[in-house]
Amino acid sequence: MAQTSKEQQIEKMGKLKLYELVNHYHVGTELTCAEAVFKACNEYYNLNLSEETRKMFSVMGLGMQTEQSCCGAFTVAVGIIGLMTAKEGHTDIDNMEGYEKISELTSYMLGTFGTLHCVELQKLEVVGCENPCHAIVEALAKNLEEILPLASGAATKDLLN
Repeated sequence: MAQTSKEQQIEKMGKLKLYELVNHYHVGTELTCAEAVFKACNEYYNLNLSEETRKMFSVMGLGMQTEQSCCGAFTVAVGIIGLMTAKEGHTDIDNMEGYEKISELTSYMLGTFGTLHCVELQKLEVVGCENPCHAIVEALAKNLEEILPLASGAATKDLLN
């Protein structure tokens, strides 16, 4: 039986890398960096996070809406790391895996871009990019995917609903 267009789209989306999903949600859309990273991670890692959770992360874009704070995409990525590494009933001090992954992501961002500060990141000039945030968020997603690889056997999000 031939696949429908929607089924083909779902199959293709299931094969996308995290950065490709981030670009899908960020480039040419009205979504902030934080919302794009949230939606892409939710889908890529099959987290099934609620609309309430999305709303919580939505205000983190544009450096917590002030441009004077930390990059929203980075902040959401840290939240995703915490979600995926924290153990039920354990405290933050027990999450060494999360600490190591966040340290690795922080080192990558500081080493690559020199800052985590939204307004400073927006001033960067990136060859071939009209908006430096697009390149920064893509690079962050590529690094996050290396740090936090997709678990084997993770299901593709059911987009038919």
